[in-house]
Amino acid sequence: MTKSKIFLIGVSGPSSSGKSTLARLLRHVLPKSFILHEDDFYKPETEIPVVNGIEDWDCPEAIDFLALRAAIDYIKKNRTLPDNVRYKEDQNNLGTPPVSSEVADEIKEQVLGENSVAENSEFCIVDGFLLFNDDVITKQLDIKFLLRAPYQSLKKRREARSGYATIEGFWVDPPGYFENIVWPGYVKAHKHLFEGEDLEGPLAPYAIQQDIRTASAIDSHMKDMLKWALEVVAEKVRELSS
Repeated sequence: MTKSKIFLIGVSGPSSSGKSTLARLLRHVLPKSFILHEDDFYKPETEIPVVNGIEDWDCPEAIDFLALRAAIDYIKKNRTLPDNVRYKEDQNNLGTPPVSSEVADEIKEQVLGENSVAENSEFCIVDGFLLFNDDVITKQLDIKFLLRAPYQSLKKRREARSGYATIEGFWVDPPGYFENIVWPGYVKAHKHLFEGEDLEGPLAPYAIQQDIRTASAIDSHMKDMLKWALEVVAEKVRELSS
C-alpha cells in the first residue's frame, strides 16, 4: 500500500484577517488534517519586547521561530503534532463561523468531489501571522496562503475581540494597540512581499517565486475564500504528487 503524503499548508496574513477561521474550515473539509498554530510558539511573557511601556506581541521577536521550525520538521517526519508544545490557541473563541459546516461540505463537494487526490493525502494547516517573515518556514511549507483585508476592517475586528489566551494567562489589547503596535509591525514584516511595499498591491517577485497565493479580491467573503483555497490545494496536491 502506498504511503500517503503529508502537505503543509500555511495560512498567514494580518491579525483579524480570517486566518484561524479559514484554518478551521480547511481542517473541517480536508480529510486527515490538523492545525499547528504559530501563536502556540510565543516566548514567555518576560521575553516579550516592550515598546513605549506596552508589550509587543505582534513582532517577530515575540515568536520562538526555532521551536516552530522544529515542530514543522517533526510533523513532516511523524505526521502528528509534537507532544512537547503547550497547545492553547484553540481555546480562543472565534465567534459564530461565517460559513456553516453544511455550506463548507457543499463547497468541498463542488471543488474536490469524491475521487480527489486530496482524499489520499494528509494535511497540517499552519496558522500564523508571521509565517512568511521567516525564510526557513516559508520554504518548509508546501502550499502558502496570504490573506488580506482593508485596514479599517482589520482594526474593527481586532478591537471587537475580548482578548487572547496566552501561556501565562489572558491578554487584552490596551487602547490604541492596533494602530500603534499591530499594524505598523505587520507592515514592517511584510512589505517586502509586495511591489512598491504597497500591501494592497500585487505580490513582489520574491513572493511569486515562493508561490505565495493571495486572493484576487481583498477581504473576500469567507465562503469565497474557502472555495479559492480548496481550488489551490487541489491544484498543488496534483502538482506535488506527480
